[in-house]
Amino acid sequence: VIGLSAAGDIMLLYYTNSKGGGDIYMTSTDKNKSFQVAEKLDENINSANAEEIAASISSDGNIIYFASNRDGGFGGTDLYMSLRLPTGNWGPAQNLGPDVNTPFDEDFPNITADGKTLYFSSTGHTSMGGYDIFKAEKDPTTKQFTNPKNLGYPINTPEDNFNFRLSSNGRFGYIAALREGGLGDLDIYRVTFNEVEP
Repeated sequence: VIGLSAAGDIMLLYYTNSKGGGDIYMTSTDKNKSFQVAEKLDENINSANAEEIAASISSDGNIIYFASNRDGGFGGTDLYMSLRLPTGNWGPAQNLGPDVNTPFDEDFPNITADGKTLYFSSTGHTSMGGYDIFKAEKDPTTKQFTNPKNLGYPINTPEDNFNFRLSSNGRFGYIAALREGGLGDLDIYRVTFNEVEP
């Protein structure tokens, strides 16, 4: 599982394909709250000669944000978005542009429930070393995510920090990180934002 909608009714999954790369699949719940058989997303998202690694979906299920190392990006892995068309299919992938993407790797996008903030991991921008977690706000006029900010210490460290998720009330964040004192490899940590009322 690589992504879940804010309501928990749409799930995004990553499957390794026959070429050794990865593709994104999606499933949703039925009236009994059971997830249906996952279906592979179309070629606008799953490219033939690249790997799609991580994804996040908007609350209404109409925008998907994903990471891909496809040709035509700014370098490394870039973040893209695709809009659901009236037909139900996904529209052409749109690169999130040079404000978000760098010549290095951007990965693990996660859109907030209100659609206004995109969290992601990057080895570029102002990284302390390895992957750091950044947030970019959507400009209400241009509808573009701009001015990514490093979440800073203690959320970010010189080691890798991945896949930031924010609780619905904004009080807690969850990250996968490699840290001294962990149980080995990536562990899941919770951070409490003291400026948010309990």
